[in-house]
Amino acid sequence: MSESGTPTKESTATPADIPAVVFESFLQALEASGASVDLVTRLRKTLLVDKNFTDKALKEALFPETWEL
Repeated sequence: MSESGTPTKESTATPADIPAVVFESFLQALEASGASVDLVTRLRKTLLVDKNFTDKALKEALFPETWEL
């Protein structure tokens, strides 16, 4: 909500948007903490583009070198 009390885009997110907002916030914090740009890019693709939340997909995003063998 803005200072004037008007709802902002963030405060009017639909329930379907909430995971995307949370994931993006997490990814931005991860990037700001100095995490690898490649790691953040892989996680963003897995979580926000592919919307794949399986253990396998997340492990592939986090540890791609172990899945390329």
